[in-house]
Amino acid sequence: MQSYFTTRRRFLKRGALAVAAVCPLSRWAWADPLSLPIGIQLYTVDGDLERDAPATIKQIAAIGYKEVESAGYGSAKTAAELRKILDDNGLKCPSAHLQFDLNNLGKSFDDAHALGCQYATSSVPRLMVLNMAQAAGSITGMDRAGMLNKIMGPLSPDEFKRLVEVENTVGAAAKNAGLTFAAHNHTMEFAPMDGKPGYDYLMDHTDPELVKFEIDCGWMTVAGYKPGDYIRRYPGRVKMLHIKDFLPFEKGAGPGTAPGAEIGSGVVDYKTIFGQVKGS
Repeated sequence: MQSYFTTRRRFLKRGALAVAAVCPLSRWAWADPLSLPIGIQLYTVDGDLERDAPATIKQIAAIGYKEVESAGYGSAKTAAELRKILDDNGLKCPSAHLQFDLNNLGKSFDDAHALGCQYATSSVPRLMVLNMAQAAGSITGMDRAGMLNKIMGPLSPDEFKRLVEVENTVGAAAKNAGLTFAAHNHTMEFAPMDGKPGYDYLMDHTDPELVKFEIDCGWMTVAGYKPGDYIRRYPGRVKMLHIKDFLPFEKGAGPGTAPGAEIGSGVVDYKTIFGQVKGS
């Protein structure tokens, strides 16, 4: 495992908490328990990034971060422009959340290289197997909850099978491009498949040399599973962790229904998670 990323919404607007997240002080003494680089996922500050990418990146660097994970480019518009802003502020981007057009994977890989990434990461792998034309037609007129359910609802058995094929294909193409493909999770990947959580199916049936995983500890906890268990059972497969927190939730709740919280103020037990991960 090489990095883990905090994902706290309105991060920059809460400066005291932001600093605490990277400094081993008081109740945040466990903030860097794994001795791994701590980065910030730029989706956390997407609104700020869209308004003024240079100012947002400058403030992230001032907080003390050394790494980011991209999720779009904001007002920078392109990967190359964002890379320059990152370089100007001494920040690295080891992983990028990218959109993958299966008919033009080179575009995604070019962006990853422009950012200086090692990992080309899919934020919502299901989008790679979802027929977007059909999805667009079916969600016309839907409210946000309906749209989220369409995209973020539980994967079906057929989707799991197709996703394995696609992830292996993208993983092979990424390797040929000098990159490593990684898949991020929400809760949809834990729908049942062959009598087990679908996440097990994905790990069991994708090529370990081609497909790595970025565990979102918050969403995995909401789904009812433990990051340490997967890291122990599948050594070498998990390369990054996402750290996010939630207020009390119903097990299995999905995006849009599980209420988010500032890290340390919610119910996700990171002391236990970090202890399990470190011991795996």
